[in-house]
Amino acid sequence: MELNFKKIVLGYLDTTMYHDMNDWDKADVKAYTESTADGYELFIVTFDDQNPSINEDVHYYDSDVADRVMEHLDQGYSVYIDEYLYDDVYLDDQFEEYFSSHVEDIVDANPESFTKEELAFVKSEYGMDEEEE
Repeated sequence: MELNFKKIVLGYLDTTMYHDMNDWDKADVKAYTESTADGYELFIVTFDDQNPSINEDVHYYDSDVADRVMEHLDQGYSVYIDEYLYDDVYLDDQFEEYFSSHVEDIVDANPESFTKEELAFVKSEYGMDEEEE
């Protein structure tokens, strides 16, 4: 059974992730790329896209982007990230990892968001006792 970890985790965290450029201004945090004058790609995750902090918001490695995005989502901030960068930094894997780490809390917080089949699957796949609902 395939679960939509992104949808489940965003619902649990009560926040939003945007991928459409028209929603840029709706997001608290923006994750995007910029190029240096000599052609290097940098990754930016910032609250202030007009004045990002070089020390805190700019990343040389794309692997740091997924961690920062998940940190902001976990704190309840909404995030804009285009679909290409989303795929490049393997955010689907981060959502699945977050779900695995917080499965009991997620199920306990909102069991009605799962179908009976999904709930049974989650309980068997993640070793949850039947009495924990």
